[in-house]
Amino acid sequence: MPSEKLQAIILAAGKATRFKTDKSKLLEKICGQEMILYVTKLLEEINIPTTAVVGFQREALQKTIKKQHNNRINYTLQKEQKGTGHALLCAQPHLTKENILVLNGDMPLISKDIINALYEKHVKTEAKISFVTAHNSDPTAGAYGRVINNNKTIEIIEEKDFTGDIHEHCCINAGIYIIKKQFLDNHINNLTTENKSHEFYITDLVKIASEKGLTVSTLSAPFDKVRGVNTLKELWAAEQVKRAEVVKQWMNKGVRFSLAQSVHIDLNVTIGAGTYIDCNVHLLKGTQVGKNCTINGFSTLSQATVGDNTTIYPHSIIGNSTIGKNAKIGPFACIHEEATIGDDAIIGNFVEVRKSSIGNNSKAKHLTYLANSCIGSNVTIGAGTITCNHDGHQYHRTIIENNVFIGANNSLVAPVDIKEHTATTAGAIICNTPQTTCSICYNPQEESTSNQPKKKKRFCKKNKEHQVSL
Repeated sequence: MPSEKLQAIILAAGKATRFKTDKSKLLEKICGQEMILYVTKLLEEINIPTTAVVGFQREALQKTIKKQHNNRINYTLQKEQKGTGHALLCAQPHLTKENILVLNGDMPLISKDIINALYEKHVKTEAKISFVTAHNSDPTAGAYGRVINNNKTIEIIEEKDFTGDIHEHCCINAGIYIIKKQFLDNHINNLTTENKSHEFYITDLVKIASEKGLTVSTLSAPFDKVRGVNTLKELWAAEQVKRAEVVKQWMNKGVRFSLAQSVHIDLNVTIGAGTYIDCNVHLLKGTQVGKNCTINGFSTLSQATVGDNTTIYPHSIIGNSTIGKNAKIGPFACIHEEATIGDDAIIGNFVEVRKSSIGNNSKAKHLTYLANSCIGSNVTIGAGTITCNHDGHQYHRTIIENNVFIGANNSLVAPVDIKEHTATTAGAIICNTPQTTCSICYNPQEESTSNQPKKKKRFCKKNKEHQVSL
């Protein structure tokens, strides 16, 4: 598609009053991504220079777009929302290419194949205006104009003005157009507000071209690919379609789902082959699951990294944390805030791990709270043990070195350092032991080879929260 002859206008200024949320519908997320970004990313992928017409909550919209595209998207302001034709008039000073692609910002399911096919037909037929149609006779599918073609003229009658039988006129206007700039410049000012909404409609350009005997081309597309989003119900429907696409993609890559329709998977999630996803699992943006894992029912993973062959048991929550290989997590475990769980580790029933690292082959199986902790390898944490990490003013660190056994119902009052091969009895309270060196993170050889002068206090090279004395 030659970008030197085509530019895009995204209509993104509407108030979305039917959402009744006081928020731009284009900022609502579908599979973890704002709706407007589905359109902007598609246009960038096919290398079409783009201008977005913004109005309602334009600062928030522009911030979201800029975060994804930097300054590669241009903007024009529609101060008053007077219809799609008026939005195009606001963008007219930015129009420089021979052909203008116009589409709504609420089309998260649109594909580049449809855009490419429309452009090819537009050029091949030398049309003045081309647009995408679809078939839908569902009376509850509102907000779509009906395409009326009587073999002599073609026009689009908007929903509020349509009085015919939708079963007879089941061809709808998808809201995607390619317009010759010269035709647009000559006729954009001929649009009127003689309709029930008292707005300027882009669709009237189709009628103008047809009545003048100019070529008008149409391209039929599946409704699910061009469906718009005007209500929360339609947002839900669009997300079901997108989620099904994502699930099918992972099925084709060797991922098995027990009840695929119940699983929520965001974009920007990766899953290794051989992994099994149980019912009602949520894999949210940024999550990476390795090969041959099992994610059991009702678990939620957000920005989580899970190593190969790991099992997540039901009702577990993992957020912004890393789980090693061959680990077992849950059920009802909560691992969050940059926690790290090593290979072959076990974090069991009702165990919370927060801002902590757990070494390889270590286990905390029952009813335990581990926060602001650095726990070595081959450590056993007894049931009911907690790290008392806050003294009412600030957080303190707990260090448990390799091969330690912590008995049941221990209270570890930080700052505390439990040395290698130590064992504590049930019900023990360990408090305020001096923290000299962290054998888990501190390598004395690194210090001896450093040219830097020694200081009385320093921070662990791997974790600045491990303050130790030299």
